[in-house]
Amino acid sequence: MEMNTIDKQINPQSILSVISASHIGPSLVLDQDAHWKENELPLNADRLVNEVMGQPMRRAGRFIKMVACGGLSCLKKVSPGYLNGKKTGIFLATGLGNVDEIMPFITEVFKKGGGFPSPNQFANSVSNAAAFVLARICEVTGTVLTISQEELSFETALWMAQGYLESGQIELALVGGCDIFTPTVEEYRERVNLSDKNSREFPMGEGSSWLLLGRDEQENIGDILAVGFSDKSRVSEDGSSNVGRIAGMIPQDNETLKKNRILLPGFRMKKTAADDWRQHGWRVEDYLPCCGIHSTAAAFGIARTLQEKSNTLFLHYNGQTSDRQAFVLGTTK
Repeated sequence: MEMNTIDKQINPQSILSVISASHIGPSLVLDQDAHWKENELPLNADRLVNEVMGQPMRRAGRFIKMVACGGLSCLKKVSPGYLNGKKTGIFLATGLGNVDEIMPFITEVFKKGGGFPSPNQFANSVSNAAAFVLARICEVTGTVLTISQEELSFETALWMAQGYLESGQIELALVGGCDIFTPTVEEYRERVNLSDKNSREFPMGEGSSWLLLGRDEQENIGDILAVGFSDKSRVSEDGSSNVGRIAGMIPQDNETLKKNRILLPGFRMKKTAADDWRQHGWRVEDYLPCCGIHSTAAAFGIARTLQEKSNTLFLHYNGQTSDRQAFVLGTTK
């Protein structure tokens, strides 16, 4: 299946129902905007673990704890037994992965004279460990994938889940984005490849935000209408040249046309072209002050919008430092 582009019309068969959503930002407060400071990160995640899991998670690193708390909190919003008998997949998006676990493992292995990492170090360093732990906690036995495409990781995970659902390989998809703060601030900014030229000025952050998606669900909080990708050479830096084309993709039914329109600019979207978007009926809303810059901040912005903004048509737009841009178009009830 080819990736959608902004030139294609919305395929009704590709629309995803959002059954539930959750978002956790650097304050580690579930589904709320809360005060946090960059120089105080990372906060201890054990309180969040006890709140969501009801008990401590032993032998698990911070990245695994954040993934588990985010995914499980999303599933807790559906009725008990909702997943029973349904083929469910997990799609974990992350730009940097579990760096906090990988670095000690590598340091131990390659230290002078050779080292012997502990079994816990090895288990926590495996790239798909967090998604596996989440699958075990949620008793999911379907597709379990970790997707890493830098700052477009969450959009890519949505696109992959869309394909699995459309083909009937799964009935539900738990899709999330998780990246955690890795000290120091300067090293974290370097890992994400941030500069004044390629991103906007916001503090660094972290998050674990998730959506539970299905097809033709009666009880949902919104829909993902389209996930699209385009080469930078074909669009302007801020995506303003695509306003008309994206507007042309929007369903012209009365219910959609009456919705409020919100543009969610990603941290690579240096110029928001507010006037151009507003002329097409869009209001620009920046979610980054609530979660800070991290590779999968898009997951936070989209999940937060689905939970907090009713009767809304939203568009998330972001790009990579190379030549790739992506958008997610959706609606809330």
